[in-house]
Amino acid sequence: MGKLSFLLAEDYIKPKIYFKSNQASTLDTLYTSDDHRNFSGLEHLTQLLCSSEGFIVNAFQIDYYQSLPRLIAKLIKQTHSFKKLYILGPELSLSILKRSTKTMYERHLLDYEYINVEQNIDSVTNQCISLLEEGHILYFLPETSVCWKPNVLTESHKISHSLCSTMLSQQVNASILATALENESRKVVIFPPDDPKSYTGDTETRIYNQSEALYRLFDSLKTDE
Repeated sequence: MGKLSFLLAEDYIKPKIYFKSNQASTLDTLYTSDDHRNFSGLEHLTQLLCSSEGFIVNAFQIDYYQSLPRLIAKLIKQTHSFKKLYILGPELSLSILKRSTKTMYERHLLDYEYINVEQNIDSVTNQCISLLEEGHILYFLPETSVCWKPNVLTESHKISHSLCSTMLSQQVNASILATALENESRKVVIFPPDDPKSYTGDTETRIYNQSEALYRLFDSLKTDE
């Protein structure tokens, strides 16, 4: 019986390993010509979508058409991933996004949820931590860092100028995908994942240095005046 149980378990394990090893190539086939025309760095999105771990998307500029959230939601649905996408921002921004999704078909296709960061700070912080630990995706609107800081560390000068995404990244060890619009090509650039474990020092220093690293990515797209 013990040997039979082992063989049965082995049969169940094999498909999971096979699926995981081919997941990246499956995702690559789902990108359309429009996706390649509108985005650069899709391989970085593929890398994190294939991971079982949660991650953060840090948008540096307003995406009026929700192009990246729409793409992520589409890929999650088409690959039957367990992941869910949550968009974080202030109430006014979220209400505008909700109104832009006009039809029931769009609401069904764009299966993501919204988190109003202007609610109870402890509640929102705990929710974000739990979602990342469960392997889900948090998409930070650009204005989120202006109006919200997760309750993970006492406020200080360094923290007050740091991105809220990096605070959660360091708290949960979740990678960050920074995105920005490239002026010349008008493409949304998806930068390589930023690993929180690559920073050293105390928590405040790691948060500050990670924020500075992300700001430098954004600055790298600015053309000389």
